[in-house]
Amino acid sequence: MTSGTAARSIAALASEIAPLDEAAAAAAQAELDRKTKPRGSLGRLERLAVRLAAIRAESPPATLRPVVLVAAGDHGVVAEGVSA
Repeated sequence: MTSGTAARSIAALASEIAPLDEAAAAAAQAELDRKTKPRGSLGRLERLAVRLAAIRAESPPATLRPVVLVAAGDHGVVAEGVSA
């Protein structure tokens, strides 16, 4: 892929990004506030849930499919005799 092609691909992807859905964010926050817990007690987790609802424009956001990513590399440390 040439840099011009990559730039066009990035521009195409960027053009598909919609603004955050403030109504979905408000609905998600209201739903969290109705739970039997002190408001905001889940801290960052609540903020992430509201942000996800706004990004996906749905409240509550649909369940995401779980994914496991495994990455490994030795970055030359094996050659140096270092081992985990």
